[in-house]
Amino acid sequence: MPAPTERHTPATSHHPVGRVDESSTRGHHAPGGEDDDRRTTLLGRSGTPPAPTGRTTGRRTDDRADRSPGHSTGPHLAGPPRSSRCTAGLTADHRTDGTRTASSHHHRQRTGPSRATPTPLPSPGGRLMNHTEPLVELIFDRLAADRVPDDTAEVVLAALTGEADLAAALAGAPTALEPQRTAADEPRERIWLSSVTVTGFRGVGPERTLAIEPGPGLTVVVGRNGSGKSSFAEAVELALTGDSARWADRNSVWRTGWRNLHAGDPCRIAVELRVDGVATPTRVIRSWPSDAELGDAEVAVTSAHGTHRDLADLGLARPLELYRPFLTAAELGRLTAGTQSQLFDAISAILGLEAITDADRRLMAAARPVDTTIKEVRGQRAALAATLAGIDDDRARRAAALLGANRPDLAALTAILDEPEEPTVDEAVLLCRRLGDMQLPDAEEVTRLAGQLREAAAQARRHDGGRSRASLRSAELLRLAIEHHDDRGDGSCPVCATGRLDGDWRTRAAASLVELRDRTLAAQAAASRLTALLQRAHYLIDDLDVPAGDADGVPVDDLHAAVAALRLAPGGPEELADHLTARYPAVFVAAETARAYAKGLLRRRDTGWQTVAGELRAWIASAGTLPERERALARVKAARAWLKATGAELRNQRVAPFAEHSQRIWERLRQESNVELGAMTLAGSNTRRRVVIPVSVDGADNGTALGVMSQGEMHALGLATFLPRGCAPESPFRFVVVDDPVQSMDPAKVDGLARVLAELAEQRQVVVFTHDTRLPDALARLDLGRSRIIEVTRAERSVVTLRPGSDPVTRYLDDAHALARAEEIASEVRGPVVAELCRSAIEAACHRIVWRRRVARGVPHDDIEAAVVAASRRLTTTVALALFDDADRGGDVLGYLGRRHGSRAVGAYKACKEGVHGAYLSDLPGLVSDARHLVAALPPPTPGHGAEVRS
Repeated sequence: MPAPTERHTPATSHHPVGRVDESSTRGHHAPGGEDDDRRTTLLGRSGTPPAPTGRTTGRRTDDRADRSPGHSTGPHLAGPPRSSRCTAGLTADHRTDGTRTASSHHHRQRTGPSRATPTPLPSPGGRLMNHTEPLVELIFDRLAADRVPDDTAEVVLAALTGEADLAAALAGAPTALEPQRTAADEPRERIWLSSVTVTGFRGVGPERTLAIEPGPGLTVVVGRNGSGKSSFAEAVELALTGDSARWADRNSVWRTGWRNLHAGDPCRIAVELRVDGVATPTRVIRSWPSDAELGDAEVAVTSAHGTHRDLADLGLARPLELYRPFLTAAELGRLTAGTQSQLFDAISAILGLEAITDADRRLMAAARPVDTTIKEVRGQRAALAATLAGIDDDRARRAAALLGANRPDLAALTAILDEPEEPTVDEAVLLCRRLGDMQLPDAEEVTRLAGQLREAAAQARRHDGGRSRASLRSAELLRLAIEHHDDRGDGSCPVCATGRLDGDWRTRAAASLVELRDRTLAAQAAASRLTALLQRAHYLIDDLDVPAGDADGVPVDDLHAAVAALRLAPGGPEELADHLTARYPAVFVAAETARAYAKGLLRRRDTGWQTVAGELRAWIASAGTLPERERALARVKAARAWLKATGAELRNQRVAPFAEHSQRIWERLRQESNVELGAMTLAGSNTRRRVVIPVSVDGADNGTALGVMSQGEMHALGLATFLPRGCAPESPFRFVVVDDPVQSMDPAKVDGLARVLAELAEQRQVVVFTHDTRLPDALARLDLGRSRIIEVTRAERSVVTLRPGSDPVTRYLDDAHALARAEEIASEVRGPVVAELCRSAIEAACHRIVWRRRVARGVPHDDIEAAVVAASRRLTTTVALALFDDADRGGDVLGYLGRRHGSRAVGAYKACKEGVHGAYLSDLPGLVSDARHLVAALPPPTPGHGAEVRS
C-alpha cells in the first residue's frame, strides 16, 4: 500500500468503528520575543548562542493557552543521540555530540517517516493517538512554556532520567538528559496471524491446524462448548506470551488439565506469523516432553533473521504486553469486574507516559525521608520547649522562649548553652559534681584480684627460687654433656673421668633434662603471673581518682581517710591481698556514701538545666540542616505537582482518541440499550488511580457505569475497552483474537457486535471464537460483507474436525441434495425428508430477507422476531412476508411466483408446501434443483443488499 503524505486531519462527524488512526499530526511553531530570551538563559546561564551547524534543541516558548496538542511541542530528533551533561537549568550550549542548546529563532518543523494513513480518529485539538515525540523533549518544551523556575525544572528532568540524577540534582549537580529511543525509532512491522497448530493440548488430541488468511478480514470459528475451539484461541495466547488469562492469577487447580487426556504426548502448539514484505514466516513453537510441567515448555522461535530464544529477541515482548491482541472470555470479565487500578494501568501503558509515572515515584521516594526528618525535628522542638518551660532556670526560660518561634534563632540558643557556670556556685556544688563523676573499681572486682594474688603467691612459693636456679644450672650441664656424647660417642665423663657416658646414660640424662626444663618453665610462669598481679594491684590503688578538697557538709573525710589507709600497702603478695580485702570495702562504702550525698545535693540545687542542655545541643545540630532540607522538599513538591498536572493533561490528551473509539464501538454494541457512555478519562495516581467512564441512563447522569449495566452491557463495555487498545495504531500486530465475545448479549447487541467486527475487519485481521451461532447468523442476515466461517466439531478421544461453514440455506439444500441421491433408500422414504429440507431452506431464505429489510428500517428486534414466528405457522405466510412484507397476502404467492419465475419455482413451492408427489417422486434431485431456483428467485430486501456471507 503506498504511503500517503502526512497531513493534519480535521475532526469529522462520522468515522467507521474499525478505522483507527496510524499517523501523527505534524505541526510547527516559530518562536521569538521575550520567551526566546528566557530560553537562552534557562539552561546555559551564560547565554551562549547555538552553533550554526548540527542539531539544536530547545524549549518551546508559546504559552500553554496558545498551545494545542496538534502543534509541535519540540523538535524531532534527527541528529546523533545526546550523551553529555547539561551545565545547569533547562538549556545548554550546542556541541557536536548532540547536547541540547538554546533554540534557534528560525522556523522549525518536525519531520518524520510517512506511514499509511487510513481514516484517522479525531481528538481534541487535532492531536491523534500516535505519539512519536520523545517524552523528555515534550516535557522540556512544556517546562519552558509554563515558565517553570529553573530549580524546579531541573528536578523534573532529573526525576525523568533516574534516581541517581535526581539525587545529584537535589545536591546541586547539573541534570543529564540521556538519549531516548522514541516511538518513531521502534520497528513498525505489520504482523498478521497465518495459522495455529495444536497437538495434545487442552481439548485437541491429534494434530489440527487452523489456517487463517494473513490479511484484513473476519474469521468466525463456531463450535459448541467442549468442541475444542477455545483451545486454538488459548494456544495463540500461550505460544506468544508464555501464559494464558484462563489461569492467570488463579490457584494451581486451574493450571492442571492443560495436557489433552486422550493424546497428550506429544504436546505441542505452534503459531505462524506473517510480516508484511517478508517472505519467510515467523514461527513460535512451544512443546512439552511427556513429564514436563506447563512452565517447562521448550520454546523455538524462527524468523527471516534466524533462530531466537523468544519473541523478546524480535522486539515483540513489550508490544505484546502493551497491546495484547487477544481477549479471552476470562479476561473479558476482568476488564469490567477487575480493579480500577488494573484497567488504568492497562490503558495508561499504551500512552507512552510510563516515564512520568516512574518520575513521580522517584520524587515521592526522595521526598519521604526528607519530610519525615523535618517533621521529627519540628516535633522535637515542641517537646523541648515544653520541657524547658517547666525548669526553674533563667537559661531554660530564655531557651524555651526562643523555641516558641516558628524558626528559632539557633545562634542565640547556642550562646545560651555556651554561657559559663554561674559565679555564685559554691564549693560544695562543685565538689558534689566531681563526686558524681567519680569512677571506682567495683568491690567484687577487687576481691577477685586479692584471691588471684593469694593463689599466684602460693604457686610461686611451691617453686622455690633457689632450687629453680639450681635446676636451671643442672639442665644446662646435662645439655652440654649430651651434646658432648653426641659428638664424641661413648667414653669417660670429661669432668670427673670416673663415670662412663654411653647409650643408657644418655637415655637417663635426656629424661632428666626434660623434667628439669618443665620444672624451670613452671617456676618462671608462676613468677611472671605473680609479678603481673602485683603490678595490677598497685595500679588499682595508685589510680584511684577521688576528688580532693572538702566542703561544709559533704561527707568526704571518711573517703579520704579510707583511701589514705589503702595506699599504705605492704610489699608481700599475701599481705597485699589481705590489705586489699581489709581496706578497700571501707573505701567503696565511703565513696558510695559521698556519692549519694552529692546526687541528693545536686538534685536539690540543680534546676534540670544540665540534663536538658545536651538534648538541646543535639536538636540545634539537627535544626541547622532544616533550611536546606526544606528547600529540597519544596523543589520536590513543586516538581511533583507540576509533573502530576502535566501528566494528567498528557494522559487525557493521548487517551482521547482511544476514548472516542471506545464510544463509537459502544454506540454500535449497545443498540437498544438506554445506557449512554461519555468520554473515558484517566484520573488519580498511585493507589487512587482509576478510569472514569461517565454514564447516563435515559439522559439522567448516573455517575458510574457498572452499577447500572446488565451482564451483556458489561461485556459490551469490555469489548469497547479492549478493541481500541488491541487495535492501537502503534501496535505491530494487525490481528486480534477474541474468544466468546457474545456472552449474555441480547439479539440487538449481537447485531451490533457483528457490525463492529465487520468494520474492524476492513483493516484488521479479526478472529472470533464462539459457541453462539447468532453471530454468524447476524453476519449473514445483515449482509456485512465477506467473512469466513469455520465449524469445529469434536469426536471421541478428542478428535477435532475443522471444516468451512455455510449459511443455513446452503446447508439445508446440500443435505437435501445428498439425501436425494441416496438411491439405496426408497423414494417414498426419502421424498418427505427431502421436501422438508427444501422447505427449511426456503423458510431460512425468507427469514433472512425479512430480517435484513426490517433491521434496515430500524424495527426493534423483538418485533421482527414476533413477526417471523407468527408467519412461520405456514409456508405460505412465511413466503408472503418475504415477498410482500405482509404475511396476510398468502393468496398472492402462487401468482407472483408463476408470473415472475415460472413453473419450476411454483412446483418447488407446492412440493414443499403439500408434499412430494407426481414427477418429483421419481426425480428428487430435480426437486432440490428447483428449490435452489426458488431460493435464488426470492428478491433482496433492498437493492445491493442480497449478498450472502460466503466461506
